[in-house]
Amino acid sequence: MMKWKNYILLVIVLGAVLLCGCTESRTRVAERRWDRVIEKARIDAALESIEQGRLQYAIHILEELIESDSAFSEQARELLKELTSARQEIAKARLSDDMTALN
Repeated sequence: MMKWKNYILLVIVLGAVLLCGCTESRTRVAERRWDRVIEKARIDAALESIEQGRLQYAIHILEELIESDSAFSEQARELLKELTSARQEIAKARLSDDMTALN
């Protein structure tokens, strides 16, 4: 009789360990999914900020995403490169307009 109780106890303990392991795994999967949703929302916020002309804020968001090494880091890096290039072109155009106005 005692032998059966030990087996039953062992089965209960193993079941609890397995159940906790599955729950932990599900929690990690849910956390990763949540992180991706947040990172995607940050990319969307950066794009919206660019459309609204809030370039410094967009740059800030993109730099944080790049530093975080998120799933969207490469997309953020490309957007930042394009944004920086566009800002340089705008600055050149303004400088050219200023020089033309002076002449």
